[in-house]
Amino acid sequence: MHLTIFTPLLASIVFSWALAEDFSGPGQIRTLDVRENNQDLGCLTSKGKWTTVESLCGEFNAQRVGSNDEFRLSSTGGGSCGIDGVTFKCGIQSGIFGTWGTEGPVSGREVVRYGAYGLMEGSENSPPDAKDEAVEIHFSTGNEGGKAVWLGWKAL
Repeated sequence: MHLTIFTPLLASIVFSWALAEDFSGPGQIRTLDVRENNQDLGCLTSKGKWTTVESLCGEFNAQRVGSNDEFRLSSTGGGSCGIDGVTFKCGIQSGIFGTWGTEGPVSGREVVRYGAYGLMEGSENSPPDAKDEAVEIHFSTGNEGGKAVWLGWKAL
């Protein structure tokens, strides 16, 4: 008898979870360590810079376009987001980002990619200390000496 009530509820929860997508609607962009169980190392500001000060985290809006794994990003107060050379920035011409889906480099989570690239890195001083200014974040070449991260999503 208890199983009869539980089964529809469980099916409803699983179905809702399966339909949820990262990078859709309002959210924050979180910096996820490439190692150490993808530890959350901070967020991006509305200008697209990496900070560890939670009160400086920007609010972004992701709008899915084209295929299921593509989207545009904008930030409240920062405007459209895109890639300037190799650097993530807001307040520039919008770019179309994508993900590898939940089967990508962070199991069960979507992370930002731009074309075939997705691994990001800050300066040597990354992640920035709470007392330091936010730092620019760009595609990693492996030569900068900064912390390598994936950009994940936290829905708001």
